Amino acid sequence: MQAARRTVLHVDMDAFYASVEQRDDARLRGKPVLVGGREGRGVVCAASYEARVFGCRSAMPMSQAMRLCPHAAVVRPDFAKYTEASRAIRAIFERFSPEIEPLSLDEAFIDVTASLALFRSARRIAEEIRAAVRGELRLTCSVGIAPNKFVAKIASDLEKPDALVDLDFDLAREPDALAARLAPLKVERMWGVGPVTARSLHARGYRTFGDIQRAGERQLIADFAESGAHWWRLAHGLDDRPVETGRASKSVGEEETFPEDIVERAEIEAKLVAQADEVGRRLRAKGLFAQTVEIKIRFSDFETHSHARTLATPTDHTHELRQHARELLASFARREWRAVRLCGFSASKVTDAPGQLGLFDGEKRDRLSKLDDLRDRIRDRFG
Repeated sequence: MQAARRTVLHVDMDAFYASVEQRDDARLRGKPVLVGGREGRGVVCAASYEARVFGCRSAMPMSQAMRLCPHAAVVRPDFAKYTEASRAIRAIFERFSPEIEPLSLDEAFIDVTASLALFRSARRIAEEIRAAVRGELRLTCSVGIAPNKFVAKIASDLEKPDALVDLDFDLAREPDALAARLAPLKVERMWGVGPVTARSLHARGYRTFGDIQRAGERQLIADFAESGAHWWRLAHGLDDRPVETGRASKSVGEEETFPEDIVERAEIEAKLVAQADEVGRRLRAKGLFAQTVEIKIRFSDFETHSHARTLATPTDHTHELRQHARELLASFARREWRAVRLCGFSASKVTDAPGQLGLFDGEKRDRLSKLDDLRDRIRDRFG
């Protein structure tokens, strides 16, 4: 049975942090702006489009960005101000749909399927959102319209900044139209395809979505196992994930950038375990349980990898979070390892209720809960 047709927007603010700074300080308008810290191993949080002309981009070391654009204005980030702006943007989205999944302060998915009867078309909703953001907040955003989240995110990025791209093809009436539109795009636009994976795809002749489409699903599975099936679906613009609203879209995480790169895997494991401890403590303090856990590793060359797993039963237990952190790291490190600049651990898809437990699982969880309670008391008392 064919799934009901959906219409999803992806709204992405244009150079958000830098644009807020330019909006609030007339001296910065029309000039290259880098938001981030100058000191030590400072990183660019955001680069204005004027700075991007010189090759500056977010996540770049500030020292490198300053070499590329020595006349750029460097502004220390003001997250309280960006959060306030983000709340105002969210309030605009809520005029058009309650089905909102924020991804960060500056981007979100909006399922407008149920809103179409009132606003007539997704394009009209997107145009009104862009007009409100510009008129009320003096900022710009790019909006992608599509039948699902994956394609909506691609669409919002195709013509940035300040653009609207509509890829909301009716696949029941035009089954091949979306795949044809995606065919020329490079595989690097797929979620989960970083530099290492891209090289692996290129080595087998897959450089564009069209290359993957033409190969067929069976060949992709033969070449890349389950990942091949995933990429085949994405190449055809297929994505069944719902827009997740409310608490299920929130996460709790910790990450650390090191003053000097760390080579020893055991040292990174110790860092991740400590981060898992803190994430567990924060989950328990909020009465939350996590369904998904993830580690993040950034190498010294800034290549970044994230590895996640979905748990059979949501958890808030330190022992289990530690174990997942160790296993995710071990699985990743077997494939690739070198000097590490940053590592992080996060828990997401949180809920305020644990999953169903069997009798013996329940007894084990009771013991873990008592141990976690003792840990939290010691932490609260002694730091």
